[in-house]
Amino acid sequence: MIKLALVGYGKMGRMIESLLKPGEFELVGTFDISNPPRTHLENIPDVAIEFTNPASVLDNIEFLASKGINIVCGTTGWYDKIDAVKEIVFKYKTGFVYASNFSVGVNLYFQIVKEAAVLLNKFNQYDAGIEETHHTQKLDKPSGTAIRIADYVLGSLGKKKSITNDNPNPSESELNIISKRITNVVGNHKLVFESDSDSIIIEHNAKSRRGFAEGAILAAKFINGKRGFFKFEDIFNNLI
Repeated sequence: MIKLALVGYGKMGRMIESLLKPGEFELVGTFDISNPPRTHLENIPDVAIEFTNPASVLDNIEFLASKGINIVCGTTGWYDKIDAVKEIVFKYKTGFVYASNFSVGVNLYFQIVKEAAVLLNKFNQYDAGIEETHHTQKLDKPSGTAIRIADYVLGSLGKKKSITNDNPNPSESELNIISKRITNVVGNHKLVFESDSDSIIIEHNAKSRRGFAEGAILAAKFINGKRGFFKFEDIFNNLI
C-alpha cells in the first residue's frame, strides 16, 4: 500500500482523495496554505501529490525531496526553473514526475496533435494557432498545456519557430496562443489550422477535474519506489 500525502487540498486535492481505492493508498496527510507541509508534516508518505501554485511549488519540492518523499507535481507556471528542480531531485535522490496536464484524455490529445502537425506540415496553405480557455482562478497564462501543445507543433511544423501569446498581429513564423479566462470553465484547448478554403479544429474540453485526478493517481503509482526526473507525457504510453 502506498502512503500518500496531498499537498494542496483544494478542488483538485479533494477530487484525488475521492478516487483513492482502499488497499492501494493510505492517505497520511493533507496540506494547504493554512497548514503547509514544512511546518505540519508528521507522517512521512511514500509519495506526495502537489497541486498548489507557482509561488510555493519550489519550496514544497525542496522540502518534500529533503525528506526522501517522491513527488507528483501538477502545479504549472514554474518551468523556467526546471534545472533547479532537477538539481533538487538528484541531490536528494528522490523520484519526481510532472506534467503540464495529468489528464488521460489530454495526453491522448497530445498524441493526436503531434500526428496532425506532421501531416499538416505537408500543406503550406494552412496556418496554425492555439486557443485555450480556463477558469478565472488559473494564474499562469498561457496554460502549461497550451505551451506543451505549442512545443509539439513547433517540433513538426517547419514554418513556426517561436511562441507568442495574445498577439493581435503574429508573424508567419510565430505560433500564437490566445488565452481566455472565464468563470466555471475547467479547461478547453483548441489547435486550429486555418486556410483560405477551410478550418481544421482539434479540440479537447475537460468536463471536470476527474481526468486530471485519475492521471495524478496513475503517476503516483508509477513514481512510488523510483528515483529520477520524469515527464508524464514521456511515460504515458507505458502506463496505459
